[in-house]
Amino acid sequence: MFFRYVWADLVRNPRRTLSTAVGVMLGVGFSCAILFFVDGLSASMTQRAVAPLAIDMQRVLTQQLAGDMRMRLEAAPSGPAQAGDVITVRLTLQNQGATPANEVIVRSVPAPELTYRAGSARIDGAAVAAKAGNPFASGPAKAGLNIGTLAPGASVVLEYQATVAAAGDISEQAFASTFSTREALTPIEANAAESLNLADLAARIRVVDGVSFAEQLSFADLPPGALSAGAPADGLVRVFGFDPSYTQHDASIKIVTGAQVTGEALLSAEAAAALSVGVGDSVSLTLPDGSQLEKRISGIVDLSRARSLFSSRQGANLETFVYVPHALIIDSTAFTAVVVPAFERAATGRGERVKSPPIREIDIGINRELLNAEPRVALGQTQRIAATISGVAGGQDFLLDNISNTLTVARDDATVAKRMFVFLGAPGAVLAALLAGYAGIVLAGAQRREQATLRIRGASRRHLLSMLTMRVSCITAAGAAVGVVLGYATAAAVIGQSTLMR
Repeated sequence: MFFRYVWADLVRNPRRTLSTAVGVMLGVGFSCAILFFVDGLSASMTQRAVAPLAIDMQRVLTQQLAGDMRMRLEAAPSGPAQAGDVITVRLTLQNQGATPANEVIVRSVPAPELTYRAGSARIDGAAVAAKAGNPFASGPAKAGLNIGTLAPGASVVLEYQATVAAAGDISEQAFASTFSTREALTPIEANAAESLNLADLAARIRVVDGVSFAEQLSFADLPPGALSAGAPADGLVRVFGFDPSYTQHDASIKIVTGAQVTGEALLSAEAAAALSVGVGDSVSLTLPDGSQLEKRISGIVDLSRARSLFSSRQGANLETFVYVPHALIIDSTAFTAVVVPAFERAATGRGERVKSPPIREIDIGINRELLNAEPRVALGQTQRIAATISGVAGGQDFLLDNISNTLTVARDDATVAKRMFVFLGAPGAVLAALLAGYAGIVLAGAQRREQATLRIRGASRRHLLSMLTMRVSCITAAGAAVGVVLGYATAAAVIGQSTLMR
């Protein structure tokens, strides 16, 4: 009975009902329009932020010319030991590559509970010259032992003994042992897992959940005059090694004429103009060891916008774009089989130094459909994918996570936008309250007369409060519903319905 009376009262007094509902509708509509706008932009901000990225992640190898050097560590006896026990450590270093390793330095530092026994070190059975302390970690800098040059296919055995100072379990991990060479300056740990070649590493990364593609990329810089076609081209030359599938994923690489063909080469437009060559002609590339690489040109390419090819991988100048006009592109197999060995031969030659060794990496793309969420959620997804990629045959490399860096900025921007909603939405709520209150004050006289009539007819305070609750609920529900629709329509008109539906 009360509801029928309240409904009839609302219908009989449309001016009073609408004036109150409009106040609620405007406040709710204003707040909802801002909310839909911010939420819609947050959802689309992820795709907008990552759209310019051609390459999402880059896993860059740090041991460019390490060759095939391996070091195996054995400690006997191992397991529980008492103070005073003697442990014999054997380090077997092998050069499995085709080039010599120069200035091989071996470093081995026993744990604090172990004491090196002076004069007990031996190389292939011959005693090491006496030194104060450990010859494998001598001086304040713990410098290693330089055993000179290790020829291809050669191996050397190094031994020393350590005395247990405190009882406990002794394992190979108690002897921190590494080696480095003139060609591979970054120390490599003993018993390290055999590193994968670039093709195998790309294949393993490609099957990681969330990875769209993983392509090999190699490049190296050569001095002016290294590229020629009858006459040499002036200026620095950069030779790239990647396959046609790489070009399909990077739209910034524009093939002007011809096509990329396995076994042949692409030539940059600037180099083609300087050498006066075109598709079907041949060019010659002089490699660091003096050998020549002859390639037929299958296409002319524009690389002036290819940031993935010319951005710096160095920490101080990370992502700095340094364009090299004269460029030659060959396939990954040719780069691995011809260019890398040439650099290794030049680097391992006596008195020679290779200042710019080849950069070899895996360029990775993330499945963008998985990132159909606000930046904070998408950032968590890309960071998990990055951790998985880093765990695939981890070792002598590092990961440049371009997409997570971009999403970090987008996440911060989205957070600022949501804070703005609080400051912009609060006035809407205040406006709704003021309009509804004003309407109530204007029409309070008529409402008091109606309530007085009801009191005369026997209505109690409880009855009046029940009817007031019903009246306010109906007006609020109607105003809020219309306000939500109005807010959505306004936001859709500004940023588009497709953005709101993400």
